[in-house]
Amino acid sequence: MLHLGRRVQRINLSLYSPIMDITYHKAIPENRAALESLLHSLSLPVEDLPVDLANFMLAFDGSVLAGSAGVEPVGTVGLLRSVGVAESHRNLGLAGRLFNSSVDNARIEGIREIWLITNTADNYFERHGFERVERENAPGAIADTSQFKGLCPSSAVVMRKLL
Repeated sequence: MLHLGRRVQRINLSLYSPIMDITYHKAIPENRAALESLLHSLSLPVEDLPVDLANFMLAFDGSVLAGSAGVEPVGTVGLLRSVGVAESHRNLGLAGRLFNSSVDNARIEGIREIWLITNTADNYFERHGFERVERENAPGAIADTSQFKGLCPSSAVVMRKLL
């Protein structure tokens, strides 16, 4: 599992490309610039990233950040955010591994419900057990986040998954 401390898991994707050697690890503050760059390239918000990047998982191809995902605890629920993979590393299963690891970490921390807000990936998350929820039915802790209040447009789809 990827959720144990700072343990790094290596995955050789040589079947896909002879030069890819993907590693997964928890984000640290020194990863911030690379994470912001990746999220900007994917048109995802960076304004409210936590300073310590706690609860974020990253995938690196050598020294290049290839993907990210995080679950921010918000009271007794979690906000899944920043799930994205660089164009050059798509269709390799990175998003699923990052997403699953983030959810596992949240479960260990006692989170029993994950929420997300998306403009484009609702079908992907439905396949992973999320259900669409009307915006007005989001719990107060989620409704009070900056993503909910303004970083994500009111047209974005709100989804929930019980753990």
